[in-house]
Amino acid sequence: MSSSSFSKTQPGQSPEERPHAIVQEELTLLERNLKALGELAPEANIDRDAIVAEMNRLRDEIPTAQTDERPGLMDQYERLGNLLLQQGASLGGAGVDLASPYFAHMRLVQDGRERDVFLGKATRLDHGLRIVDWRHAPVSALFYRYAEGDEFVEELGGREVEGRVLVRRVVGIADGLLNRVQGPQGLFVRDEQGWAERSAGVPRLTGGQGVAARGVSGNRKQLKGTTYRVEKHLPEISALIDPEQFDVIAAADAELVVVRGVAGSGKTTVALHRLAFLNYRDRARFRADRMLVIVWGDALRRFISRLLPALGVHSTPVRTYGYWARGIRKRLFPFLPNKSGDGTPAIVTRLKLHPAMLRILEDYVAGQPAAPTARQVVEDWMQVVSDETLLNAGFARWAPGAFSEAQLQQAIRWTSQQVGQLSDYLDPEDTEPLTDEEGKAIAPDHSFLDAEDDPLLLRLYQLRVGPLPSKSRRHRPLRYQHIVVDEVQDLSPLEVRVLMDCLDDQNSMTLSGDTQQHVLQEAGFTDWEEFFGHLGVRGVAVNTLKVAYRSTLPIVRFSRAVLGSLVEDEEPEVSRDGAPVEVLRFQDHGECIVFLSDALRALAESEPSANVALLARSPEVADIYFAGLQRAELPELARVRDQEFSFEPGVEVTDVAQAKGLEFDYVVLLDVSETSWPRTDAGRRLLHVGATRAAHQLWVTCIGKPSPLLPAAAQDGA
Repeated sequence: MSSSSFSKTQPGQSPEERPHAIVQEELTLLERNLKALGELAPEANIDRDAIVAEMNRLRDEIPTAQTDERPGLMDQYERLGNLLLQQGASLGGAGVDLASPYFAHMRLVQDGRERDVFLGKATRLDHGLRIVDWRHAPVSALFYRYAEGDEFVEELGGREVEGRVLVRRVVGIADGLLNRVQGPQGLFVRDEQGWAERSAGVPRLTGGQGVAARGVSGNRKQLKGTTYRVEKHLPEISALIDPEQFDVIAAADAELVVVRGVAGSGKTTVALHRLAFLNYRDRARFRADRMLVIVWGDALRRFISRLLPALGVHSTPVRTYGYWARGIRKRLFPFLPNKSGDGTPAIVTRLKLHPAMLRILEDYVAGQPAAPTARQVVEDWMQVVSDETLLNAGFARWAPGAFSEAQLQQAIRWTSQQVGQLSDYLDPEDTEPLTDEEGKAIAPDHSFLDAEDDPLLLRLYQLRVGPLPSKSRRHRPLRYQHIVVDEVQDLSPLEVRVLMDCLDDQNSMTLSGDTQQHVLQEAGFTDWEEFFGHLGVRGVAVNTLKVAYRSTLPIVRFSRAVLGSLVEDEEPEVSRDGAPVEVLRFQDHGECIVFLSDALRALAESEPSANVALLARSPEVADIYFAGLQRAELPELARVRDQEFSFEPGVEVTDVAQAKGLEFDYVVLLDVSETSWPRTDAGRRLLHVGATRAAHQLWVTCIGKPSPLLPAAAQDGA
């Protein structure tokens, strides 16, 4: 692992004349291992059945063997098991990489016998080698769970083993050369002048416990005679509202208020306090149950639902847009299948949520007089989404060049199939059971709709029938007295227009967002003026918050540098300084997991109330790190797959998009490498979102070459 600090230079140390003893030992071991690796590996010729038979024989013999014979028999059993792993999951045809054969070394003593084990990406156990795949070999768990000098008792491979870890070291090997050794004795690094100790430069997570805001809770613990709040309360921010924020909160009632600003500038806080302020000032005009909050994800929904009562606002619904729209669609169109699909092709999502669809829908309804019924609305939807001539003409008029002919045809193939299946489903004359392409019967609750169809159907209802009806007010129009839309940049103008037409005559609405944090490539917007134009509103004043409260100065500067040419404003004022952003480079995921498990375990001991997010670009990479840290038995570890954040102390592993809108004391961005994060505008915005989730300290890890999205200073030092 190599480390560089963005906006900070590490002091150099003079090299040692003679390397430390642990360095000399690792040099000797590497030389021996490389020599053995040069010999022909036998794994391609092994007889799998013979090995399994021999393992079964050993398994039966071990319990009845003499005490002094058992270690040797157990050793044989383990070697054969690892050889099978080597042939199977570990190798995949690649074998041990001679340039970087392993990243960790441990020496174990069991029953008085010592053995060296090396952790890498593949397994080799011939010619005296004991290199095992960290992902599959049971013995690798000892490295992740125990420190040097610890005694262990573990069940490995179906049998109990005990002993002691004599040596536990992380090593860096590149191009077949040892360049780093880290153990309890220190961190030793090789440069052009030789080996030097740099233990003082080992990155640590520290000093940020409780910086990030948490959910509202009454959970308090007494600590040394003082009140210690385990969960931090956002309501205390009310006392910290600055004059600029208060002007936005207290804006005139009948007004569309737009709040923009950098990540962590308080956009959501201001929007919610504005809602609370309006309710407090005139409870009849702004009834809590007649207002609505729309948020990005379910985690933020749960958080804000707990926050609003603390601000004096009770019974205001907080919903994700999808949940809100789906509920109304099911009520207005009970004859449609309940479920919506979640596997919409990207090109279809872009078509259905394109801003031009607002005008295409309006033109179609205006030109096709028909009965104002829900059934007719569904007929309208079927026609609009599947008529190639209509869509070609509509996009040519309202968004020329938005889709190529091939793209439009690709999308229409999908929508035409939807329409065909739904027509068969709804046809009362059809007595034959409905089947799919394979002839299997389609269940009554089968989805013929995409989630993106909900706003289309609701908008068509507004155009064809009139205002959406209220559920509880005997079919009177659904009229909200105020609506807050958070993270609005990831909603389409079509979705927002549906909400706007649910307001009462005062049109009181608050939109908060930051186009620099736009993450949905197929929906949303990146230009405020274009957005307002699509909505048909002009001269809207945009309130820009210019102070970044969440993140430290190094994090703010790093996240702006990631945006590059996409940055929209001058550097904001930042409320506090902090630790530099560390860019940590590793040869392999396994090496990175070793480093993180040690750092996170130390953090859990020193700051038990800290919350940490490990954010990957994809769920697949998040799975790798969760599995590795779980193997290390890291305490309070959770894998977040669908917004199930706890807002509690601990470590949560997920992908960046899941964490949008949230904040954590510490954030580690996983595998920000060239292959995972190529140079794209969408990647810049997503990486910016990930970086700005950190309140106190940010680490960036790279496997191999760093991403070109990282600032040049960080790449040079990596």
